[in-house]
Amino acid sequence: MNLTVNQAVWMAAAMMTYERFKNDQVKSMSDIGLVQADIQKRAKSLTDSNVEGARISQHFNGDHENKLHNFLRQINEKNRRLSYPGEFNGEKERPDLNFQDSLTLSNGEEISVDQLINFVETEYRAFFDNKESSIVVPKIDFKKIITHLNTYANHPYKSPYQLDESERQVYLAIRESGSAAVNELNKLADSFALKYGVKNKNKSRWLTGGNDVVRRYLWNQLKYEEYENVLTSISIFAEKNDEEVQFRISIELDEKKAKQSDFDRHHKILNKPLIQDDQYCYYIKVNRSWDSEVSNEPAPEIQKKIQDGEYKKVQIVYHLTNEQIQLQSLTNEIIYQKLDNAFGNLIEYYNLVIGKVKSNKSNLPDKEEATMYDKNMILYGPPGTGKTYNTVIYAIAIIENCSIESLFREDYQNILERYNNYKKSGQINFTTFHQSFGYEEFIEGIKPALDEEQDELLQYKIESGIFKAFCENAQQLKVTNNNEALEIDTRVWKVSLGGSGMNDVKEDCFENNRIRIGWDYFGEDLTEDEEEPAGNVKDILDRFYDVMSIGDIVFSLGDQKHIDAIGVITGEPEWLEDEEYYKRSRSVKWIAKNIHEYVYDLNGKKNLTLRTIYELKRMSTDSVNELILKHSQDELITVEENHKNYVFIIDEINRGNISKILGELITLIEPTKRLGAPEQMKVRLPYSKEEFGVPQNVYLLGTMNTADRSIAMMDTALRRRFRFIEKMPNVQLLEEIKVGNIDIQKMVDTINKRIEVLYDREHTIGHAYFMALKNEPTIENLENIFKNAIIPLLQEYFYEDYSKIQLVLGDNAKADNLKFVLDTPVQINAVFKANPDIDIPETKYSIQLAAFKKHASYIEIYE
Repeated sequence: MNLTVNQAVWMAAAMMTYERFKNDQVKSMSDIGLVQADIQKRAKSLTDSNVEGARISQHFNGDHENKLHNFLRQINEKNRRLSYPGEFNGEKERPDLNFQDSLTLSNGEEISVDQLINFVETEYRAFFDNKESSIVVPKIDFKKIITHLNTYANHPYKSPYQLDESERQVYLAIRESGSAAVNELNKLADSFALKYGVKNKNKSRWLTGGNDVVRRYLWNQLKYEEYENVLTSISIFAEKNDEEVQFRISIELDEKKAKQSDFDRHHKILNKPLIQDDQYCYYIKVNRSWDSEVSNEPAPEIQKKIQDGEYKKVQIVYHLTNEQIQLQSLTNEIIYQKLDNAFGNLIEYYNLVIGKVKSNKSNLPDKEEATMYDKNMILYGPPGTGKTYNTVIYAIAIIENCSIESLFREDYQNILERYNNYKKSGQINFTTFHQSFGYEEFIEGIKPALDEEQDELLQYKIESGIFKAFCENAQQLKVTNNNEALEIDTRVWKVSLGGSGMNDVKEDCFENNRIRIGWDYFGEDLTEDEEEPAGNVKDILDRFYDVMSIGDIVFSLGDQKHIDAIGVITGEPEWLEDEEYYKRSRSVKWIAKNIHEYVYDLNGKKNLTLRTIYELKRMSTDSVNELILKHSQDELITVEENHKNYVFIIDEINRGNISKILGELITLIEPTKRLGAPEQMKVRLPYSKEEFGVPQNVYLLGTMNTADRSIAMMDTALRRRFRFIEKMPNVQLLEEIKVGNIDIQKMVDTINKRIEVLYDREHTIGHAYFMALKNEPTIENLENIFKNAIIPLLQEYFYEDYSKIQLVLGDNAKADNLKFVLDTPVQINAVFKANPDIDIPETKYSIQLAAFKKHASYIEIYE
């Protein structure tokens, strides 16, 4: 039996769920979670088609914005569960199946598809019907958290394995207590993440950064995944302050990274009244103090003190102290209910900050009201209508997943500040097309490169163009080690650790998180030998020291067609004096070790060689990501796909030679052809021979000046793949601008009406030309705009047919001294001798500079 991918994924999840129920392994909601990689593995056994991780994490995940089906629900980063019948009102909850097909379970038992569906519709559905909701109250031992903090908060810590037996037991007990406490708080955070649709971003640690002191607080940070760039979060704390242990839920702001616009956004929490309950309060950070003060002041007073600079940051907080727990004899279930209720109340403030709309059924953001944007858009219109200006707003709306309307209500400078920050972080890129722009600059090409040590040696190398590099950046995985993010690049190296297969050097590297290479006889600084490294050896050492960098990915050679480890470089080159050989080293965090992964096809059907170090240029970023996601096995390492939105802006997109620039990309940018889509496509690039596709999280945003080229003349292939959004002059924005008695709105509106009649609407004049008058409404400024922008534009539009320009500006009905374009009769006899036998215009035209200084010249345009 060979199933489609859709059928295989649903069947795999249903079979695994059936096995758990039949083996009596399901006691609570947490027991029905299935590891995403396990679903993928089982699905692969049911189909000959390729089952990609993105199918399970996105397209079949009913909680994901890119969903195509509702087969699964997301529990946390790595776990999914099968949707129950009716959970999505029957919409795309199950693929079409052949009821007579037979399946083999992991224990060898045969089961028909009909039986499997019957189980899902009865026993599995009943499991949810017996609950008050789809969230079961988890069993959390809050006493473990309280006891740990009461006993060990701020206690010094040492690694138990470096101590004698008597001390070892003490620190083993501390470690056991800390691990248990963290586990309980993580269970609480995971429960809220599942119920409220947020993501448990930072899981708690019980040791400080130096691993030498027990923390006085445990902390979990939760955010909506699509708003992870917003610095406000809803966080859960268990902490010990002044000998008192308490649980705290707080609307937090990461002030170390925050700019003023982030503070302004965060303080929207003050727009909603504080809940009238003694356990809710404001935490105020005063500018002159590092500590937070408890306050129950009215929100307007706090807002005023923020504006006056007295207060810096405000949090809304719920706290439940151990004293209250003891006095009221609260059970674990009641503690959970209180914290759950508080989280549900506070998430409304969090939604207020980020602009999410709460649905009627729960505190989850309303999926139907969430703003969605097309993958490819072009803002088009006449010059001066704010197309480039609006790309800033559209880019922020896409990245932060908020509405355009909500951003128009914000201060533009705050939006621009966020835009520039996203540009610095690589989430936004901007370029302008022109006639000499080509495929080599946009996708990839062969570029000359001079050897810095040998100035006359000219070499050529294949370089990614700006868009290909942008797509690779958008695909970068997020890897965290012990809650610390690892910097990852898209460059991949093959390293031979002592050769192929397992050996002493490789075992040492795996055990001590490093890679090692030889040529020790050249010494640490490469100058001890009489001869310096040359040829291939020089190339290898140059790569190791100068080209390889922190964040690069390394594959350890297994044999010609397989790798046996995947790691991320975390350190600069080192010299291992204590080692007998292979003394050159770099620190590496191994994501996976002792694997046997076939990479021959991914490497362009080329064998891996024993050469010590070289870059694997044929492997696509998408393929490398799949390998990392497949083999991430360390409990301390978390690997996540990149779900951030990226925006590539192309200004003046119609001025470039589209076919020349985009090449095969014209097909790849289609939403249905992007990576992870049902009809995904990749092409093998002509220079690098690498397979390339466009990821789902990359948005293309172009601008097009209709006065430069009519939309009707655009490449049909381009038009079909983009959504066109018209940006016409908006004279309403000029409503309050007056220069003396000159009504700028009426003037521009009148000019445009005349242009529409004499030419067309695509050549009207945009409001942006006149926005500078808002801050400086002087006749001198208006004169400058007309002389240097409006008149030259009209000259271009009407091919210097000044009679039409006169009609546009009303000069045909003005007194001569008020005309911008002055018409005077041609005195033929004063210019030519005799009477020339040719047609000579009867009128000549000139720009009358004096008219630009007169208010009446502008007023009589529209009066």
